[in-house]
Amino acid sequence: MIVIRLILLLLVLTGCGGQVTGSVPETPASGTGRSTSSFGLTERAFVELAIATDEQAVKLLGAGAKLATHSALRQLANDIGAARRAEVVELHGLLAAAAVEYVNNHKGHDMPGMPTDEEISALTAAGPGFDALFAKLLRAHLDESITVARSAAQAVSDEPTRALARRMQTDRIGFTQRLGAVVPV
Repeated sequence: MIVIRLILLLLVLTGCGGQVTGSVPETPASGTGRSTSSFGLTERAFVELAIATDEQAVKLLGAGAKLATHSALRQLANDIGAARRAEVVELHGLLAAAAVEYVNNHKGHDMPGMPTDEEISALTAAGPGFDALFAKLLRAHLDESITVARSAAQAVSDEPTRALARRMQTDRIGFTQRLGAVVPV
């Protein structure tokens, strides 16, 4: 378990080449939030990565909702986009409850499963190949975020964070199945 935590923390904080700029969470003053004794660096690393990835996914999904030619693919993009936007709010809520300020240590990074601005720009210019490229980028996002959510659910100690990681994993598995029904692998 400790090895998983260390791997997750190191991957998130250094594996994508970024520098950590935020401070280590401290216990909030009485009455300002839950105790951070269970919300530590692993939880913070996971939540910050999930927010950064979700925010990029929302951009991807917005393009899919507007430009996909297949109506079921547009609907899937809308559904996943709504889920990601709600998830970002919940993730920020975890940080707020632990009195931890959000810092995007992943801005501009090219990480598995996190669509880059360049990929999204190329997607919007893809023309007739839009649906296939969108499905490829979406599948990569879903597959990688399943892996991250599964690892986080095993590694974090904070129960609200663990519960969200488990829901994220289940959510992504369901959306992956829907994507497979629309665009078979």
